[in-house]
Amino acid sequence: MTKINIPKVLFIDWHKTLSHSFFWSQLENKNHKYNNYYPIIQDWLFKKNKNLIPKWMRGELTYEQVCKYLANDNNLNYGIVRSSLEESCKNMAFGSTKIIELTQNIKKQKIKVVIATDNMDTFRKFTIPSLSLNNIFDDFLISCELGILKYDTMNNQIPFFDSYLKKNNLSYGDALLLDDSKDSSGVYHKLGFEIKLVKNSTDLLNYLRIINNSIL
Repeated sequence: MTKINIPKVLFIDWHKTLSHSFFWSQLENKNHKYNNYYPIIQDWLFKKNKNLIPKWMRGELTYEQVCKYLANDNNLNYGIVRSSLEESCKNMAFGSTKIIELTQNIKKQKIKVVIATDNMDTFRKFTIPSLSLNNIFDDFLISCELGILKYDTMNNQIPFFDSYLKKNNLSYGDALLLDDSKDSSGVYHKLGFEIKLVKNSTDLLNYLRIINNSIL
């Protein structure tokens, strides 16, 4: 069985960890009346202009600006692009319905459970309220609000988490991050900040169950 040091705070990534939903997802349906928008959006934003994504995630762009650029460059209706993005963000879903129960059990043991996500302004504006995430998680660390990404390490520090940890009198060694991506810099490991790689929903559930079983 995988060994996990029980943390005082459990950070969990959102995209491809807690949820596998994606922007404009409903437009992928061939029967959707705006299905023709989908390949255009995918090509423009995630291929030709993917440099905008980290800027958006760092809060340097708003979702309205991205939608306007996208619509103008491709002669698309801005209102449809924007409202379709909003709809997809409101309809995001957990990778498993068991996540909520396991998370609640961990919280009952006085372990804070916090979403830590490289994400856009859409997350706070649409996804959190639509899914009532405030009722499930203790807090949210969102890159667009912090102005920095999770793996933007510097001077043997991890700025993305520093303010939260300091505010809650916690250290790197008190934390565990469940994430679908790795720290290529080695800084997390050096500082004793544990990361467990999540490849799919089964991995996530297994880690949550291990934590639950270890604290019972």
